[in-house]
Amino acid sequence: MEKTIFKYLEFSLPIHNCVIIPDFGGFILNMEPAIFLSTGEIDPPKHNIVFNAELSHDDGIIASCIVKDENISYNAACKKIKEFVAAIKKELKNGKTVPCGNLGSLTSDNGMNITFVRSKTFAWPAFFGLYPAGIKQLAEIDKMSVRARRDTSLKYTIGSIAAAVAAVVLFMTPIHIKDSNNRVIQNADFISTVTSSLSYLHKEPEKTGMPADSIKPADVASDDSPVNTKSVRTYYIIVGGENTIGKADKLLSKIKSYGFEDADIVEGGDRYRIYISSFDDKTLAESFLDTFRKENPEFETAWLYSKRK
Repeated sequence: MEKTIFKYLEFSLPIHNCVIIPDFGGFILNMEPAIFLSTGEIDPPKHNIVFNAELSHDDGIIASCIVKDENISYNAACKKIKEFVAAIKKELKNGKTVPCGNLGSLTSDNGMNITFVRSKTFAWPAFFGLYPAGIKQLAEIDKMSVRARRDTSLKYTIGSIAAAVAAVVLFMTPIHIKDSNNRVIQNADFISTVTSSLSYLHKEPEKTGMPADSIKPADVASDDSPVNTKSVRTYYIIVGGENTIGKADKLLSKIKSYGFEDADIVEGGDRYRIYISSFDDKTLAESFLDTFRKENPEFETAWLYSKRK
């Protein structure tokens, strides 16, 4: 039965971010962002699991999994969980280490203070296959850019010198134009050649009967269709929850008394959860959650809950 309960926990934790085993404690899933190491590598993001023994009320998640999987009543599922918790506490009291499937293991001291150790080998499916990646530092990129500009400048300098030499040769070399009797009828130099060329370039173009502004590039296209970037989910910063609206209203009043006037209730999965803020962007929500936990130690177990709009 122990392995079965932890399998349900392993399945539901990535979905709900916080799953509670009644009368035992809650498991909270936090995401650690990618880290830029001093070696020039980027350590990919990963999940971190923490255990909080203070979260002991029944959120109904594990029981619902058992009901659907084993096709039994809700009361029967709650009875199985109760027997499981009693067996776990007995093993911990006897000083045994309780494995939590692929998630990690549980231990306790003489005062029954439970400690959870996360498994280092377990990888969440969302981050499967991500490995540290190396990138070039900005200082190295700047050096490469300066070197490329220097090489390009040298190339153009050599080209300019060659063009200047060629221009001088053309300027000093006369051009003799002869008739059919081999008599020189005109001497042309570089300046006269350039002058005639400029005169030709300044001639008015022949009229074609088509107005100039009617000619448009064929490859110019406009796309006025807007890009839809609206999020389809809302991310809530959860600080508590109850299984009835009456209890949830009382908890909401208590949270607001702490100064969180924008706190409210979001319903989902037969639970009424209290949130202190909500976001449409997951990255902003995770950043806010990290800062909120540091600034409010009494709410260090706050977690992120997402819901489709």
